[in-house]
Amino acid sequence: MRRKNYRTLDGIRGVAAFCIAAHHMPDYFRPWIPSAQIAVDLFFGLSGFVLAHVYDDRVRDGMTARSFMRLRFVRLYPLYILSIGLGVVYALLAILLHVDDSGWSWAGLLLTVPFALLMLPTPFTAGLFPLNPVMWSVFFELVANATWVVLWHRLRRTRFAIGTLVACGVLLSVAAVAFKSTALGIVWLTIPGGFARVMYAFLLGALIYRYHERLRVPRVRPVVLLLALPVLALIPMGYVGQLICALVVLPVLVLLGARSEPSGVTGLLCDKLGRASYALYVMHIWLYSVLIYVGLRAPEVGPGLGLLFITLLALGCLVLTEVFEKPARRWLGERTLRWLPEAAAEAPARGPVPTGGRTGGRTIGPRG
Repeated sequence: MRRKNYRTLDGIRGVAAFCIAAHHMPDYFRPWIPSAQIAVDLFFGLSGFVLAHVYDDRVRDGMTARSFMRLRFVRLYPLYILSIGLGVVYALLAILLHVDDSGWSWAGLLLTVPFALLMLPTPFTAGLFPLNPVMWSVFFELVANATWVVLWHRLRRTRFAIGTLVACGVLLSVAAVAFKSTALGIVWLTIPGGFARVMYAFLLGALIYRYHERLRVPRVRPVVLLLALPVLALIPMGYVGQLICALVVLPVLVLLGARSEPSGVTGLLCDKLGRASYALYVMHIWLYSVLIYVGLRAPEVGPGLGLLFITLLALGCLVLTEVFEKPARRWLGERTLRWLPEAAAEAPARGPVPTGGRTGGRTIGPRG
């Protein structure tokens, strides 16, 4: 049976990547999008929905947790390690050019790289991934994936799933109030709140997938849903408003997107946005740094350059996905089959093995 496409969700994910990229470009956008960070919570919710869509049946049929995590590693690692490589180049240049405010030293770099290669947070810095700060969310994505697949059979029981969801929601709310922020999980101090943040969104996304076809919800035009997140990002809602968005509003957006399918130009746009989203998310930080280094700041060129830059970057990410990410995933997938005998035995029985969560052939990534 052909798997259903959720192209509106692809488009929403791409818009979320645009919002996060803009959020990380304060010289161009920060005054205008004070709440753009809520896009991270949307990423986690989309991930829960799509991974349940792709893997629920396969886990039920006996896919092991190791095989599942191999696929997630293959999906996320190529672009991850490319972005880490750019971070290493940036750190080397900062050290060699004696950039005092960079915070980098030879000792710091040598201590950081081994952890980064293993997709693990660095214990020697306040931020989890100094070689690419947005990678904290990729780490938590893998934590959520592992938790979901290990607890999959228990989470099939609705009472257990809802109880776990409520517990995560309470922890998230307490942490947000304690820190007066929903930007949890980015630094070591907020790790517990970050875990609650990702697990709440991820588990709710998986629950929405389980029940979305049984729920009666209004049909909303895909274009309206694509514009919803940017509009929310423009509102200076504070941490209370952002918490409400994470707990209620963004899950509703996922539900509405799952019940709305685009066509024509809108469908093509959603497809392209989805394809570019992960590469745009992981690559924008260091390329933006190049713009700032050469002096292209907002007072001189205005926010229009930021929009132009993100658009061109997204187009470049479409190319990067085709010429680098897909071949790298195929290569890595073939190599990792040798590590897991059960995965190698499973592959021929099931046909081609997807290398990550997919919506109709498009891969899904996190979500910073």
